[in-house]
Amino acid sequence: MGKILIVDDSSLIRSVASSAALEAGHEAIVAEDGQKGLEALNAQKIDLIFSDVNMPVMGGLEMVEKIKQNDAYKYIPIIMLTTESNEALKAKGQELGVKAWMLKPFNKKKFFMAVKKLMA
Repeated sequence: MGKILIVDDSSLIRSVASSAALEAGHEAIVAEDGQKGLEALNAQKIDLIFSDVNMPVMGGLEMVEKIKQNDAYKYIPIIMLTTESNEALKAKGQELGVKAWMLKPFNKKKFFMAVKKLMA
């Protein structure tokens, strides 16, 4: 059982993604913005991160940038789970090391497939 960090300012997405993580046999840790996501990383070992792009306090791409600069965290796979389909943002995410870009609304089947692939 791995730990999946879900970073999203929507309580509904955090709830649905947490349930899906549990259903996939993993523990879910939630945070409502990038800053809280970084704090969660400091508190425990995380195996996979799902993050929104647009959030208050600190957005997802800024959080990814900080994660990838930290030797302790830079190899954690990150998937952006967002409504943002802008190609320039996707390219920036890829450049920063984001493994996948999933569009909302939340799709449990795609979530399971991504978790299975990246937690193998």
